[in-house]
Amino acid sequence: MPESDNRDPSVVRQLAVTAEDVLAALEARDRGRREAVLRITPPFSGRMRARLHVAGAEGADGYDGDAEPVHVEPRAFVPEGFPRFPGTGADGWRSAARESLQERIEIDSSDGPLTVRVRYLG
Repeated sequence: MPESDNRDPSVVRQLAVTAEDVLAALEARDRGRREAVLRITPPFSGRMRARLHVAGAEGADGYDGDAEPVHVEPRAFVPEGFPRFPGTGADGWRSAARESLQERIEIDSSDGPLTVRVRYLG
């Protein structure tokens, strides 16, 4: 694979992420406490892993590679209009969120939005 390909997120076709990371990011964002995202770190390939990341938690964003990581908003993993995290009834919300996780999401690439398949771990 040419070096330029592994720095370009448009090569990503499938994303693996834990359901718990997605739920934690959704909850953190909805509560307004943290700028949580799911981060895909280069080098990029067809299959990638996204992990929970809190912006600013590791100094200068915790990454110093050649290519920029991709930050995926947690709401990309649930259907449009999915309810925000409630002050009460959190267990029901988490269960509904887990059942609503999307099989395909859009991520940003150098060529614009890219639709990728998602495989949930755990």
